[in-house]
Order: sequence, then structure tokens, then C-alpha cells
Amino acid sequence: MTRFDKIRFFVPVAEAAMADWRTRRICLPSITTALAIIGTDWGSAAVYREYQCLFPLRHDGIHSHETVSDAVRSHNEYLATWRGAGQRNPNWEDLGKEYYILAAQCLQSAAYPYSQDETFEGRIVELVERYGLTAYDVM
Repeated sequence: MTRFDKIRFFVPVAEAAMADWRTRRICLPSITTALAIIGTDWGSAAVYREYQCLFPLRHDGIHSHETVSDAVRSHNEYLATWRGAGQRNPNWEDLGKEYYILAAQCLQSAAYPYSQDETFEGRIVELVERYGLTAYDVM
């Protein structure tokens, strides 16, 4: 996959994440975008091609949405209310903070759905940094 193909995939996600961030401040656009990239393997995963599902790592099944904005809003709402089996309260307040590394650590410590991978936080941070996704974290 070329860099152009990657940009063509993530820009609409990042723009929808920015719009959601401006109104609800649930999850930084850079993190939301990185989660879509990981979950769909840059839009090449079967779950994305077949169902247009941007966030298949959720515990509550596959969700197909008509627009990217709908998918982002739905996923961020899920993040705002989801809690792991060992959590008494959702800890997504940290996702709303303005620093992507803290948000990635929050996902790792909460064992973001279907990600028992101990390197998940690092994968998110690496994507954010490599592709300059913090440019979408406008305040």
C-alpha cells in the first residue's frame, strides 16, 4: 500500500474525529484515527471491505455505519462508556486529555477491547508519530 493510499484512508477518519473532538472531547482525533488504522489494517481488512466497519476491536460486535462520521461518533460513545471486566468505573476521562501518549496508555491499561497485546500502546504511539496524526488534535 502506498503512502497516498494510506493518506486517502485516514484523512476522512481524522476529519470526522476532529469534528467529534470539537463537540464532545471524548477521544483525541489522533488516537481515534490510529485505532481505525489498526482495526482495519489501513482499510484492507475483510471486516472493513465487507461491512465498512472502522473499529472492529469493540467487544459488542461488528458495526456498519453509513458515514465515517457516524462510525467515529459511535465508537467514541462506546469508549466513553465501556469498562473492562476489572474496572469499577470507566476510565476514559484520560482519553479526553490533550496528550496522545496518556490516551494510548489509558487504552493499554484498560485492555482496550480485544487487544491483549502488550505492545498495543506502542503501536498507537508509533502510528501517531509516523504519520503526524497530532496535526488533527486541534484544540
